[in-house]
Amino acid sequence: MNIENNWCSLKIDNDNMHALMCIHAPSGEEEMVISEEYVRDFLEAQKIVYGLSDVDIHALTHHIAYGQYACVAKGNPPTKGKDGYYEYCREMQDIKKKPLVMADGSVDYHNSLTLATISEGDLLAVYKPPTDGEEGYDIFGNFMSPLGKGKDALPLRGRGIRADEDKIHYYAEYSGHIVMDGSHISIEKLYRVSSDLDIEVGNVNFDGDVEVMGDVRSGMELTAKGSVFIHGHVGACKITSGDNITIEEGIQGRDSCEIVADGDVACKFVERCYICAGGNIYADSILNARAKANKQVIVTTKMGVVIGSEVYGMTGVVVKEAGSDGGTPTLLRTGLPKSEYMRANELTAKIKKIDEQINEFNGHLANMAAAGNVENDHKLADTKTQIMRAKIVLASDRKVCQEELDVINERIRENFRNSTVCVTGTVFPGVRIYIGNSPYLVPEAVKEVKFINAGGAVIACGLDDNPKEASI
Repeated sequence: MNIENNWCSLKIDNDNMHALMCIHAPSGEEEMVISEEYVRDFLEAQKIVYGLSDVDIHALTHHIAYGQYACVAKGNPPTKGKDGYYEYCREMQDIKKKPLVMADGSVDYHNSLTLATISEGDLLAVYKPPTDGEEGYDIFGNFMSPLGKGKDALPLRGRGIRADEDKIHYYAEYSGHIVMDGSHISIEKLYRVSSDLDIEVGNVNFDGDVEVMGDVRSGMELTAKGSVFIHGHVGACKITSGDNITIEEGIQGRDSCEIVADGDVACKFVERCYICAGGNIYADSILNARAKANKQVIVTTKMGVVIGSEVYGMTGVVVKEAGSDGGTPTLLRTGLPKSEYMRANELTAKIKKIDEQINEFNGHLANMAAAGNVENDHKLADTKTQIMRAKIVLASDRKVCQEELDVINERIRENFRNSTVCVTGTVFPGVRIYIGNSPYLVPEAVKEVKFINAGGAVIACGLDDNPKEASI
């Protein structure tokens, strides 16, 4: 709705929630004085009584900008109530952090994983019921009913939780590990071995997290779908985790120890064992062992040595010292696994064989064309049709193989560009470096060096260098 007179224009929207006013420039010689009271009287005459804006009316009359609209009145729309929700009284997710390197070069593994745990009877959550909506008014002061009450949230579902009679307060039925999946909450009991894990305790296979307060003795097996935290040492045993493994002391595996984690593995020292991590591997030292990580292997603490070991970090290896004065065989490898290169070679050979078959078929077709009168010879015509169909199948197979090969080659190139082996201290002669399938034998001791791939060959450069030519 628009209202016009000789000194102003007034616009009111269809919902009667906003009134916009502008003042006209004077047309005569005498300028009309427009006061705040004058504007308010005019609005009241139009029955606009709610939501008047003191600020905008003042600005409109004291800082007149002819022809520019200002919102002189604004209604208050009704609202719908807020939906019900739960206020959680505990940390509901695990907190995972990298091991903390202390000022003296040692590593604090205590805080690398903080589990979301709760004790029996503790308050887990409080339900906040839905609220009523609020009433509203338009600029004419007309009442507007609330838009309704908010919706109730569904009751918490899960295992190991109980609610009071009013279903407002939720408590833990027993102590354990909080696992939250959407609105489903479970209290998974944390299995804690209060002593060494030895023959008296027996092997452990648990769906959740496992904490061992002492050592894991030789001959034992520990399997957990969650995280594993060991406060002591690990002997010649087998430990498997669906998440992280943290060993507060170290591993003395006697060549009969296997540590496998879907997440990170962190420990002080590693001796004579095999470690495989879906994430990173962190250690103070790795001696006469095999360590494989789908991300990085990081050995950069105060000791930070890798001697007599095979270390593979798919996206990188960072160590302080590698090898020894005595030339102990040591291998540092990064880049994609051999299976990627084997698959690339397999696809290349297959494409070559397909090309040979296609060339052979083309030769047959050329000979048939030279013989002439093929179309009138039904036998030759059928043979030609079969050859053409076979070529179509081969061409389709070749396209699929080429597409897969292109993806693998790009992955190899990208990995070569990004994968490096860094030695922040000294790398000794005899240490072998592999980036992908490209080898490098360290000829002499050198400090603070980074090994990269450049043009298909491994080269050594400074830690801060970034040669532009690095590529496959």
